[in-house]
Amino acid sequence: MGLTGKQTKRAISLLLCLAVLASMLVFALSVRAEELPTAGTDTSAYDGSSNLTRSKDLADTGASTGYVYCKNTAGWSTVNAYMWIKDTQTNNAAWPGKAMTKGSGTTDVWRYEVTNSSWNMIIFNNGSAQTDDLNYPGAGYIYDNSTKQWSVYETQPTTTPTQGGGTNPTTAPQPTQGGSTTGKNYVYCENEAGWGTVTVYMWNSTSDTNAAWPGVAMTNIGGNEWRYEVPKSFKNVIFSNNGQSQTEDLTFPGKDYMWNNKTKTWSIRDTSPLQISSFATDLASPQYNGTGIILSAEAEGEGTVYYKFSVTFGSSTTVLSDFSTSNKAVWTPQTAGTYTLTYDFKDAKGNTNKRTKEYVIEDGSAVVAPYIKTVTPNSGDIQNGSNVQISVAAGGGKTGTNLLFYKYTIKNPSDEIANVPYYTRNTSYTFKPTALGLHTLTVNVQGSDNKTVERSYVFNSVGAVTPTTPPETQPDVQPTTAPPAPTQVPPAPTQAPKPTTAPPAPTQAPTESFQPNVLYGDADDDGEVTILDVTVIQRYRAGIIQLAQLNERNADVDGDDDVTILDATLIQRYRAGIISKFPAES
Repeated sequence: MGLTGKQTKRAISLLLCLAVLASMLVFALSVRAEELPTAGTDTSAYDGSSNLTRSKDLADTGASTGYVYCKNTAGWSTVNAYMWIKDTQTNNAAWPGKAMTKGSGTTDVWRYEVTNSSWNMIIFNNGSAQTDDLNYPGAGYIYDNSTKQWSVYETQPTTTPTQGGGTNPTTAPQPTQGGSTTGKNYVYCENEAGWGTVTVYMWNSTSDTNAAWPGVAMTNIGGNEWRYEVPKSFKNVIFSNNGQSQTEDLTFPGKDYMWNNKTKTWSIRDTSPLQISSFATDLASPQYNGTGIILSAEAEGEGTVYYKFSVTFGSSTTVLSDFSTSNKAVWTPQTAGTYTLTYDFKDAKGNTNKRTKEYVIEDGSAVVAPYIKTVTPNSGDIQNGSNVQISVAAGGGKTGTNLLFYKYTIKNPSDEIANVPYYTRNTSYTFKPTALGLHTLTVNVQGSDNKTVERSYVFNSVGAVTPTTPPETQPDVQPTTAPPAPTQVPPAPTQAPKPTTAPPAPTQAPTESFQPNVLYGDADDDGEVTILDVTVIQRYRAGIIQLAQLNERNADVDGDDDVTILDATLIQRYRAGIISKFPAES
């Protein structure tokens, strides 16, 4: 029995529906296959022409905070970044996320500053069109919304591989100090990938190479380290497993650099007894002038390690913090240009080491998007039940009314919002913690065109505060120099009354007598010793108030004729009941 006309049409319609469903399934699978980087893989670093498919452990890509970029080749009118923590409901903002900032001129690159190191997922969108759910590979990466590929944002200034946020893992700067003392030009490969034979191919052009592919076999000098003596100057290098597994085309950074074929990072093969663990900045280059940037470093040596931080601009060098045990310093550049940051290290045995890196500062005088320069204080312990004043300096917003608006959101240790956030023109905000534990302050700065920047800071509310030391005011400690002798010795008395009986021999040298009109610890001269006296000393040392606003004699509780952060610490210990009197009273 043949099919009727209606039955025939129904059969054709059913076949068409099945065909459409099948094509949609194939398309969906292909789209999901393009989501990069893919967790669980670890192949090769991005070379500018293929997808990045390295495993997603945030430590692999450098810092997780800093700028992430979107190359808007799809031509979206706006680009948003929606970020969240996988398997949780925590996100950077309600959908569609945070508006990204478009680069100046005709560039199609948009950027967003990631301030939370926990975000590991991201979607780029324009409110309607959007990407798939993407694994966030870390700061300094760019996603093309047309080709659906991640890559390293290679237009960022090159920094050393130890610094995240814009670092290109396939390049490194010229070294400032190598580990070799022979004068020979060596390049190294740390063979953590377990290659059987490590070969090195170096070149300047197709006619100027160190050997035919796959290059020259390197020499195993013990453990995972392989070495090759570079016979002349070469610009590029490829390491390979005798021509099989291989790196991308790498820029040769210079003498005594070592490439790790597992982590895909350069580092100096440093044989100094003073080993440098890290030297970094909290914000990735570039930044705008007036922005407070924290330099930090870590090293291990023989005994105590001392750190020195300096900045060179043109022919002028400024020491931010001379040799001391403080491993941080604050730098607030005011002039646009390219700077050289220098990290000097010294240990108790006199061993020295050094690292440098370039940092770009841009002029923010005409920037449309707002940006945060400094937040003071921006971390540390705070006194539970006492007021904490936050001061914000911001720039940008050069559009419309040229006004900036500020919003402050406080989350208590239970992750509940503890205040009523609203936008205000006030550049400072005071809050009082009422619970012990970590509090999160989120600062939003918005321009008149509704462009917004956001940054978060963590404070620890404690029962008794141990004052933190601003890096730039840390007392200098010279490891090889004894403390200077007193500038003068108190004069001998012109005469002394003759005792009727000989006094007992003193058990210790007499000290300056305590003067009754001095109230040690009362730095603000209000007649009592409180936590406010600690704040006054900190503000004095930071240059916020002048000496005239401080009772110098009362504040000098350690009796060294100088008001330092140590005096603030002693006052805090006195308030906490750890000590019952000050050294100056002894």
